[in-house]
Amino acid sequence: MRDYVLTAVVFALVPVCLFRPWLGVLAWYWLGLMNPHRLTWGFAFAMQFAMLIGGATLLGMLFARDRRPIPWERELVLVVMLLAYFTFTTFFAWAPDYAWPQLEKLAKIILMTVVATMFIYGKARIRYLLLVVAGSIGYYGIKGGIWSIVTGGGEQVLGPEGSFIEGNTALSLALNMVIPLMVALAREEGVLWLRRALYASAGLSAVASFFTYSRGGWLGLAVVIVLLMFQLKNTQRVFLASIMVAIFLAAHSFLPDRVFTRADTLENYEQDCSANQRFMAWTVYWNIGKSNPLTGGGFQLETVNDGRWLALGDEKYMTCFGGAINSAAHSIYFQILGEHGFVAFLLFILLLVSVQLKLSRLRRDAKRRPEISWIGSYATGLQIGLLAFMVSGAFLSLAYFDLPWLYYALTVILSRELVARSAPATVHSTPIAAPSPVTGNRI
Repeated sequence: MRDYVLTAVVFALVPVCLFRPWLGVLAWYWLGLMNPHRLTWGFAFAMQFAMLIGGATLLGMLFARDRRPIPWERELVLVVMLLAYFTFTTFFAWAPDYAWPQLEKLAKIILMTVVATMFIYGKARIRYLLLVVAGSIGYYGIKGGIWSIVTGGGEQVLGPEGSFIEGNTALSLALNMVIPLMVALAREEGVLWLRRALYASAGLSAVASFFTYSRGGWLGLAVVIVLLMFQLKNTQRVFLASIMVAIFLAAHSFLPDRVFTRADTLENYEQDCSANQRFMAWTVYWNIGKSNPLTGGGFQLETVNDGRWLALGDEKYMTCFGGAINSAAHSIYFQILGEHGFVAFLLFILLLVSVQLKLSRLRRDAKRRPEISWIGSYATGLQIGLLAFMVSGAFLSLAYFDLPWLYYALTVILSRELVARSAPATVHSTPIAAPSPVTGNRI
């Protein structure tokens, strides 16, 4: 039944996307982030719904009258430069049969990111898109949070099969990115029940993120909680801190032993095979970057199984490698460096820094003008979410995940909104009538 319902919904959306491409953008991100087809068990599981919606949106874009010019600000230029450079490195990929499909997949993501900047503008449309993002990822936060509370955290929270966020670490990163966005939306929400629902979703998503048992996710979640606390008033901050201390002190009585076992590996990482496999991966990807500083090894290096991977590793980490080799980069930074070289790595770091600086400026400028405080609130949510991506992403290969690329575009979209609202209004002065040749001007 799920397959038929979802298929009917998607096909019903096609004409909507043709005539209202901005709604097509929302639908595309709903499908790309939530992956509702992965929650089915029949024919819809492998359907290319996103391609159908994306194609209808692009076709509708050709005839749409409500599109805006692409805001070619520094961050969007860096995004396009990265895609161009990734295309260059793919010609030298170690695994071309896997690299070219990955480039095509990323190109579609970036194309729709650019399209989003044309159709998402104004407070209402921006809010709708952010609600779609929060709801798409938040679905797994709400579901996982409730499940963790019911089971006492005994089961690991995972994402939908066959998606970017299938693994526990990937889902934790995605949840950490949307929690501050939920809080920002709640602060600007005028409808009481929706505001409460957003706050509740943020809380349940934090619980779900914790019980993914991802150690990198825990670090990202800690960053999110601390930074969100700084957004509170002093009395609220003290109250929340008191609750958290009480929960921490009582944790031993209700948290499963698995939590403390995982936490212990953060301190004694030298004895943990999972950590040593990460060190091995980082060493290999660093050496690939050094050996091929301009091109790296191309997309999908983890598919290379011809001996080159281990040959570039460090012998002291070999003890944890039995018959199977986990050759993923385990870091967005080493992933970009190893797969595309130092030039791409520099562009990637410039993009992350530039986005953070622009979001800080948006927050600062919006704070001085109450009428656009919503821009500052949304910028805060995006900034904290991207900081979570930068922290949690240091421990998993998710550099090409849809969500951060959308956050880069949303930064540019909010910047355009600020500029539009800062432009001086045109003064329409009433021309003074010339004196009548007969009566003159009367007082």
